[in-house]
Parts: sequence; structure tokens; C-alpha cells
Amino acid sequence: MKQKQTKRKRRWIWALFWMVLAALLAEVYARFVEPNLLVVRRFSFPAQGIAADCRVVFFTDTHFGEDKSVDSAKQLAERINRLEPDLVIFGGDLLDNYARDREQLDLELLRQQLNSIQAPGGKYAVWGNHDWGGGAARIYQEFMKSCGFQVLKNESLFLENYRIQLLGYDDYLTGDLEGQLPTFAEGVFPLLIAHEPYTAQLLSDLPERALMLSGHTHGGQIGIPWIARQILPPGSGGLVRGMYALDESAESARVYVSSGIGTTRLPLRLLSPPEIVCIDLQQPE
Repeated sequence: MKQKQTKRKRRWIWALFWMVLAALLAEVYARFVEPNLLVVRRFSFPAQGIAADCRVVFFTDTHFGEDKSVDSAKQLAERINRLEPDLVIFGGDLLDNYARDREQLDLELLRQQLNSIQAPGGKYAVWGNHDWGGGAARIYQEFMKSCGFQVLKNESLFLENYRIQLLGYDDYLTGDLEGQLPTFAEGVFPLLIAHEPYTAQLLSDLPERALMLSGHTHGGQIGIPWIARQILPPGSGGLVRGMYALDESAESARVYVSSGIGTTRLPLRLLSPPEIVCIDLQQPE
């Protein structure tokens, strides 16, 4: 009997050892490995009304600051340029906390790298909650303009070469969505940008087959499904990452929620690596 108890105790000790080791390895990976990965998500989207195929590269939530060095912007810009985009879109939250990190932020280096991104059809951006917060509101719009990005705040543009209506919305949490919002044009493809996915649910007149690009959620940062849903930030609308239809019809508008580039609050990513999104908008057959 004593021998059996000793064996059982040893098994529990070994089981505990492996559990602790696995937890430590997962923490090291989530802290030092996955946040520094950069994957490219590619998909094609049938764009009703479009005049010519158009490649859109979307990135969001860079959160440059104490946990995301500006040095990494070089790799980001190079990867985007390698995709040869027609349009480049940024979904907000450029800096994590400008007031806290401004002494260590090399904004000139960041400007050079974002300026190096090439897109013949234009570079566009919207506001995120961190662009309004942490003192960043004082610099965000002018800084992005100096990097070649046009910042849209409840504004609409018509991209004539592609017959795309590009609509950019202010941040849901900290901006102003109470004012006059742009109206949707007929006979063109509506491509929407909003930092928080929940914005799509506020647009009662959203056309069928429209596409909205959003971020904000970081894919939960910890991509274990149950955990990710528990820690989603306000404004997510219950969406974590990936493509979502707003209703069950085949013609439903879609929202793509990107897991973004950086981290906030905790410098961890697990099963939700940083991503650049490459969307080929194509004329339906």
C-alpha cells in the first residue's frame, strides 16, 4: 500500500512539474515570440459596382510605445510594400500612450517608415480611441498627414479609378458619431473604415455587400476562444477577429476585424499573432 501511495505521489509531482513548465513556456512565447511575429492574411472579396480590381492592404492597432518599438515599423513598411497595394488603410491606435511614452518615441523614424509605404491609389486612416487618448489627439492628424495618410473623420471619398466609395468613421468610444454621417452613394462599392467593429451595428442604412474594416479587439490578444470573449474591450460588439456577416442573408454586409499589430495593457499575444490584411477587391463574375 505504501509503495502505491509513493508512486501516486510521484505521478502528481511529475504532472505538476510538466504543467508548470508548460505554463512558463507559454508565457515566454506569448511575451517574447508571438508579439514579434507578423503574418499576412489574404482574401478576395467580390465588390459589386467596382470598376477595376483593387488590392487593399489594411493594418491597425500598432500601439507603438514602451512595449512596441518604433524600430519594428521598418519591417511593417517593407512587408506592406512587398504586397504591392493599390490602397493602404490604417485602422487607428497608432501610439499606445503618447503622454507616457513621448520621451522614448522616435517619431521622426516612425514618420520615415510610414512615409516609405507606397500606394498609388492613396493612403488613408481613421481615429482610434488611443489616438484621442493619452495626449495623442494633439499630434495624430498632422502626424499622419506628414506620413502621406489622409485621416477621415465621418467623411466620404469617391475613388474614381475603382468606383469605390471610401467612408471613414470617427472613433465610437472617444470620438463623435452623433453628428452628420456621410450618406451612401448608389452604383459604387462601399468600403468602410471604423476602429471599433460595433460601429457597423450603428449604421442602419448600411448597403448590402458592403465591407467594413475594423480593429480594436487585438483578437483578444489571448486567442483562446473563451478567454478572448471575456476580455474583449467595449466597442467590439462581441466580434473577436476575422470575417463576420451582419445578418444571415447571402447579400449581408461584412465586417473584417483584424487582430492588429501591437499590444496594450499586457505585452502578451497568444494564438493571435500580429497581422497585415491583404484584400483583393474583385469584380464579380
